[in-house]
Amino acid sequence: MSFGIALGVGLLAGILAGMLGIGGGAILVPGMVLLLGVDQHTAQGVSLAVIALTALLGAMIHYRQQNVRLRMVLWMVPAAVLFSFIGGMVADGLGASSLRQIFGALVILMGIGMVVASWRLR
Repeated sequence: MSFGIALGVGLLAGILAGMLGIGGGAILVPGMVLLLGVDQHTAQGVSLAVIALTALLGAMIHYRQQNVRLRMVLWMVPAAVLFSFIGGMVADGLGASSLRQIFGALVILMGIGMVVASWRLR
């Protein structure tokens, strides 16, 4: 593993996570798979571990800036925790190629959705 590339991927993911609230997974997973040769399942697991720490720090900063709606958090947490467990179980049964295709398609669709939504808000 190239520590320089891993550091660069982490740096980019951290900056974008802090700026955009993306959690870093959209950068970490492709960075590990394409640049570091990590298999899809491992990349997703590493990404989740990294995101847990970056999300906590980012959430604390946004909380101080009054950008966190605690009521909304309390409604989303139970569903997110439950379905992340289910999603992890489903991912374990899928092949790496299928996971890459699903991940890539989802990132593209979310990106298109964000761009279109920003045009509507002008």
